[in-house]
Amino acid sequence: MPMIVWWRKPPSAKGRADGRALVAARVCVVGPWVYLVVFLPVAVLAPATAQIGQWGLRVLVVMAVVGLVAVFVRRPYDDQDGDLGFTLGFGSLLLVLPALLGGFWPLALLPPIVPILMVAAAIRRRMRR
Repeated sequence: MPMIVWWRKPPSAKGRADGRALVAARVCVVGPWVYLVVFLPVAVLAPATAQIGQWGLRVLVVMAVVGLVAVFVRRPYDDQDGDLGFTLGFGSLLLVLPALLGGFWPLALLPPIVPILMVAAAIRRRMRR
């Protein structure tokens, strides 16, 4: 069993069959977090832009979840490697916090759709065998 060490470089998408899907999934996960890093200081310094920023965050979270679902549909779970599965499953759960910070709590129910789809695909795969 290989030992996971902290200095290990993160897995690269270069040269993989699903490299573009992996990059797209990672961009969908990181996008709302980068927006938060930019949005929160601007909202504190200029409160008049806070409501516009909240709507922007909501739209970005919805677009990120739609992007993750699109990656999942294009690359079904049967064909995925571990990195793409981890990015889709865990990454979508990381989107719950930006969804909550968008100020509309029902939006936080949207990101767990991707892990639910992944579990349903795994059950379907087991049922076929």
